[in-house]
Amino acid sequence: MFKMEIKRKSRAAQQADEHTCKLLLNCYVRELGPERAEQIQLSPDKLTYSISFPCSGVKVTGKLSYYSAMGEHEYVTMNCNGESVHYRDLVRWISAEVVDQTEHVKDRINDFAHKVENSVSNLTLYMEQGAGGDFHNYITSEQSLLYGHPFHPFPKNSRGFTTQDVHQYSPELRASFQLCYIAVRQDVYTDEWVEHADKINLHPLLASYDLPVSNEKMSMYRLLPVHPWQYEHILHLEEVQSYIREEKLLLLGRIGPLVYPTSSVRTVYVPDWSCNIKLSLNMQITNMIRTNNAEQMRRTLDASRYVWQQGCFTAEPQTHIAYETGVATCRFEDEQLTSLFTIAYRPIEFDPANTYVLSSLVESPFPGAPSRLITILEDRAGSQVEQWFERYLNCSLLPLVRAADEKGIHFEAHLQNTLVTLKQGMPIAFIVRDLEGVSVDRESVSDRPHHELLFYSREQAWARTSYYFIVNHLGSLIHVLARDMGVPEEHFWMQVRDALEAELARTGNIYVRHLLTADAFLAKQNLVSCLTGISQTPTYVRVRNVMKCLGSEAREIHGYQN
Repeated sequence: MFKMEIKRKSRAAQQADEHTCKLLLNCYVRELGPERAEQIQLSPDKLTYSISFPCSGVKVTGKLSYYSAMGEHEYVTMNCNGESVHYRDLVRWISAEVVDQTEHVKDRINDFAHKVENSVSNLTLYMEQGAGGDFHNYITSEQSLLYGHPFHPFPKNSRGFTTQDVHQYSPELRASFQLCYIAVRQDVYTDEWVEHADKINLHPLLASYDLPVSNEKMSMYRLLPVHPWQYEHILHLEEVQSYIREEKLLLLGRIGPLVYPTSSVRTVYVPDWSCNIKLSLNMQITNMIRTNNAEQMRRTLDASRYVWQQGCFTAEPQTHIAYETGVATCRFEDEQLTSLFTIAYRPIEFDPANTYVLSSLVESPFPGAPSRLITILEDRAGSQVEQWFERYLNCSLLPLVRAADEKGIHFEAHLQNTLVTLKQGMPIAFIVRDLEGVSVDRESVSDRPHHELLFYSREQAWARTSYYFIVNHLGSLIHVLARDMGVPEEHFWMQVRDALEAELARTGNIYVRHLLTADAFLAKQNLVSCLTGISQTPTYVRVRNVMKCLGSEAREIHGYQN
């Protein structure tokens, strides 16, 4: 006999529980639905569902408030034997279905459960203190991503942070703080800058702050910013202590202007310098340790150089790239130790007063509310949602598929890696960032010196665009537009199809043809990959291509008009 989790909870804790249940079920349905059709049944017409977990001998049933063609379902009720289901119940039942309950995997299951627990704890805090906060510019959008990835079992996991750390450093709680700085002697300091951008020199930027080192001595050193949490972490390492004793490192402590953690937690925005800095944090955020290793930084700089040299988006006046322009670190014999110090600079060249992170725009300020995007459209654009979406596709989707076809360049343009600048509510600029995720079709070029890490087969390179932008990005954007407008997601997928058909007729783009004709696209199995311990090299599942079902016959059946 199973025992369900029943406790009295605060409203925020209840909301965090319900949201996590939605994440877990949606991940489970997407990732295992294709192979367990008899056990996983959803009715779009009746808005009911039934999901059996045979290993535990239980069945979860309930009502949907919205059926999602892409699997981002919204739930009204979630019951088992007349009792409400809680997230700990789902963790147990799902774990039993995904992995064998043998001795050697129990630690992995416990680790998975602890990460879900940590995510729920943080989400509860964010809902108590961050929900409904001000949202009017770039930094408030960076600090408003309360819920995170809609298809991840623990999107707000930050294991490594204490409760005090969460309060001090979480963007969701509108944190701001000074960075710590280390003076690195020039013989162990390393930096590299792309040729098309200006170097950032911290010495004049910090000249007005009192440094605990004489100017004469500082002339032999270079400055390196460090996250305060990371600063405390690295000071206790033996080799770092050796560098300090040898005066290869001078500890300067907290100085400089205020910085604001962005939605990725470890990247900070420095308004005084119009710059983002991608810092290293040796802790788990979601399921990854967020340090900057040599291969990642090599990819980043090579991508910045290559994309710039190729003139990507120069013919697209509304489409832009936020380039990483430089990398700096303190060099150790141990590359893993070097990665703890490594940082990357990303200057801000967009309008921070009117630019927003897409992942925050598609979220609701509190459970049950419309998305922030719909609220902006109703306030400033007169509810012209279809017109907004058409303009958005023209500066995002179409330039991305043109870059793929014409230059062989593909971006990991998921919701958290993209921004939009709005004027009177309407999109006037689309910005892609975090170039570590760039991949290039090796068939598109004959000579590829110095960029070998960027090159993949055509199929591998295109898979990044088709997953990160089509499934992840457009999938969630269309979901919230359709849900808040009270229409099926197919309504907006038809707009995408129309835009792609026009592009195909004009250019014959092979990737556009694939988007229109593929039976399915691949999506990450985040839940299965985390439970089976392969999150570094995740497996994928096929997600139905809604657009292929919206051909001419479907238009007539469903009453869609050109």
